[in-house]
Formats: sequence, structure tokens, C-alpha cells
Amino acid sequence: MKYQHDQKEIAYVKEAQEHMEKFLYENYKGVQDVSFSNDYYISPMGGITVEGYLNGDAQSKFQGLYDPPNKEILSYTIYDDKTEKTKINQ
Repeated sequence: MKYQHDQKEIAYVKEAQEHMEKFLYENYKGVQDVSFSNDYYISPMGGITVEGYLNGDAQSKFQGLYDPPNKEILSYTIYDDKTEKTKINQ
């Protein structure tokens, strides 16, 4: 049974990563590559936090919180002053 749980968890994390990647490409200029770390956190409420870095620069880090039921990024942080936001989410 543990194996099935792990496979479901991995699928949720991949979904979170796909949505985060799309979010970054749509909302920031100069994003050419998004790399994810193996670290993630699934909260008891179901939110999934993923993290990684941009454009092959390990110093250009980000993290985001994905809400699976609503299929949206709830919050995010980018630790890079060079990455410019292209639009404001409404």
C-alpha cells in the first residue's frame, strides 16, 4: 500500500511543478529554464510547496505553493532581483 501512496504523491508533486513552471514563464521576463529541486512539502491541508531555480543559476531560487483542488499557485517567492515581473495577477 505504501508504494501506491508514493506514486500518488509523486503525481501530485509533478502536477505542482508543471503549474509552477507555467506560472513562471507566463509572469516573468527572461525565464528560459526552470529547474526543480527534489525537495517538496505537502501540508496537512493539501497544499504542495515546490522549489527550484531559474535559468541554470542555483542562486536564482524560487518556491511556490500549489493548491491541487483549485489548480492554481496560491503564493510564491523569487529570490532574484534580476527576474522582472511581466504582469500583475488579478
